[in-house]
Amino acid sequence: MENSVTTVLIVSQPDEVRALVPWAQTIAQRSDHKLVIILPQRRKGECRLSAVSDEPSDNDGELVAICRDVIREVSLDVCEKSQSVALDSDADCQVELYQLTGEDWSSEIAEHVTRLNPSLLLVPAPLMARDQFDADHWQTAMLKDIECEVMLIQDDSKAYEREIRLAVILHDDFDNDVVLEHAARLTSAHATTSATAVYVEPNIGDLAVSVGMKQLNGLLRRHLSRYEEMAFGRRVIVSGHLTDAVKQLDPADYDLVLTGVSSLQILRRFFAARPSSDDPSVIPALAAVRPAQSFGNRIMNRIGSMVQSVVPQLVREERVDLVSRIQTSSQWDFDFIFLVSLSALIACLGLAENSNAVIVGAMLVAPLMTPIAGVGLGVAHANSFLTRVALRTALRGFATALLIGVLFGICVRLTASIGWLHPLLIDGAVPLEMEKRTHPQFYDLLIALASGIAAAYAMSRPNLFSALPGVAIAAALVPPIVTSGITLAYGDFTRGGGALLLFVTNMVTIILGTSVVFRAVGIRSQKEGPTAAKWPRHSLLLLVVLSIAVTVLMELLR
Repeated sequence: MENSVTTVLIVSQPDEVRALVPWAQTIAQRSDHKLVIILPQRRKGECRLSAVSDEPSDNDGELVAICRDVIREVSLDVCEKSQSVALDSDADCQVELYQLTGEDWSSEIAEHVTRLNPSLLLVPAPLMARDQFDADHWQTAMLKDIECEVMLIQDDSKAYEREIRLAVILHDDFDNDVVLEHAARLTSAHATTSATAVYVEPNIGDLAVSVGMKQLNGLLRRHLSRYEEMAFGRRVIVSGHLTDAVKQLDPADYDLVLTGVSSLQILRRFFAARPSSDDPSVIPALAAVRPAQSFGNRIMNRIGSMVQSVVPQLVREERVDLVSRIQTSSQWDFDFIFLVSLSALIACLGLAENSNAVIVGAMLVAPLMTPIAGVGLGVAHANSFLTRVALRTALRGFATALLIGVLFGICVRLTASIGWLHPLLIDGAVPLEMEKRTHPQFYDLLIALASGIAAAYAMSRPNLFSALPGVAIAAALVPPIVTSGITLAYGDFTRGGGALLLFVTNMVTIILGTSVVFRAVGIRSQKEGPTAAKWPRHSLLLLVVLSIAVTVLMELLR
């Protein structure tokens, strides 16, 4: 083969062969790729990838025979079209056939495809339910297992012989560069293809169409040459949802609707938005391109797959229940205010009496762990609303406990001056239980991190609720706050700052630990990959930086 660049198509059903082989030949030919078609079949024995002979034989199965017929028909059609529009008559692409046989070929197919080193992988789009994950279909599993570009295609029209009329769906959150590159290849120097760039603009009022057209023109200028840009028609669809936008396309106007997305959730919505028509011959094909993965994404995907294979994953109902439960418990309401106030008061009394048992009781009453874990859940889920609510509640709880600590310290100082109580600060010394919370160490950071991990895992498993009181004791959130308040009331800013540093250390590392664990048990953001919201990643990076910063600060203060 002269072409070293390869497009690979995988089809396992006769209908898929008839529908997708023509598209694969067209895409490969216009990209100047050779085309490799893999026909998987379940047979007893180990999984093997073997080349199919160029010459037909009696041993060819039904799938191979159908594939040969379709390839021949498309090749003849390409030759006729190339002569009618004065294109190169050698525009036909080179095709190789392979059979993949084995009892469980779907689990090993990625390994065999990788050996072919393709530039583009074409697979039929599966029917994806709302609550399915990557491993539910071999096609969607390959989105993570394959490094090259992957195009999922769905076509029921069987109308390949018509002129190709292409609609390219664009949006600021999509992978516009990769889809425009494919669209430019399909349209460049081919009079048999017309293309329309369709930009999806949210409904922002009477300016929506004008703003969308400006955004669309900017996208085309950034990603296409001037010559390529001129080949595209332009259209703006005002819609808040991809599904509605696709359904607004007239199915009789297009043969292929193409978009570029990395998110499995968006893929589901895109293929579920297929335009309907009484005439199946006018229903356009849908195709979504996932860009090639970077080295960093490949490493993260492999780590994620390993974690998911080890850690039991939450089903949809459990995820909904967890988010709902933590969001409700993270509200700034009377129950929270009452409990955090009582916890702070009990902690103040325990510190004043130097009683570890009373301080443990204050830890059990304290409700601060839930909103702090809620921040971690919000970051893992890319849920900005939950993150804001939980963080606001946690900070208000901190302020309440600190204020109670300051007021308690002031009251003790005043009553001690008239002889009613013993002062808490005598000759520069404080009770031992307070002193232990004014000099944070690296061990405290590790304890808080482990506590956050344990809290998140216990919260995600209803049968482990009994572990939460122990986690609350280990986390020790309220005692450092009231220690800081009491020492600040005495004007001891060194001890007060040390106690505050301990609380900040606990809070930061608990959020970091809960974020990681919630992600590990199956809490996913609504978008993945390059289309995902960036603030959760930035937040995790900030948490890591803060953890390192407090570690350094603790060492400097020793």
